[in-house]
Amino acid sequence: MTRMPARFLLVDVDNTLYSRAYGVIERVDALIDCFLVERLGITPAEVGAVRGELRRVHGTTLRGLMHERAIDADEYLRFVHCFDVAEILAPDPALQAMLARIPLPKVSMTNAPTAHAHAVLDRLGVRDCFLRVYALEQLDYVPKPLPEAFATVLEDLAAAPADCILVEDSPPNLATARALGMRSVHVAEGAASAPGAEVTIGSILELEAALARLEAH
Repeated sequence: MTRMPARFLLVDVDNTLYSRAYGVIERVDALIDCFLVERLGITPAEVGAVRGELRRVHGTTLRGLMHERAIDADEYLRFVHCFDVAEILAPDPALQAMLARIPLPKVSMTNAPTAHAHAVLDRLGVRDCFLRVYALEQLDYVPKPLPEAFATVLEDLAAAPADCILVEDSPPNLATARALGMRSVHVAEGAASAPGAEVTIGSILELEAALARLEAH
């Protein structure tokens, strides 16, 4: 059976559009720990176990805190993203040029809040490359890898899973996308290839060639 051409490229933001070596997610993780200690009174010794259990049951720390502690999601997101990405990231003309050459409509899908997603895209110089940005607020605070997050995006785009290619660094997110019927590109940056990823690349700058290989399959 002939495979239909993709209609949309779904692209993650953090640790996908830039190298994890910048340490952006590590800053967020440290601030999440601070939130649990300063705002919820959890001891530093307990933070790791509490976060692990919240992620195990609910998918993310935030979703768990919303369900179990009724925290204000926007307050939490402001706290854990209270740093300037411009101090960490730099404009990436090569990324901008590569994305501009890819003819597929590109949408961003991220577990970050809108303000952070836009700040990263603006700092990298690629905001205009994206048709839409689906951040946590647009996902109704339901994060990847939950299928409901993907369903929200697909419904808004009026697209089927087979219409989409997910570009992502997270193996669990890739696994859900593949189970739904999306094609996938894993930005592994030296990590092992995610199970089920059709194409694995070491850097986002290899995406153009990866898509050509994917369409040739």
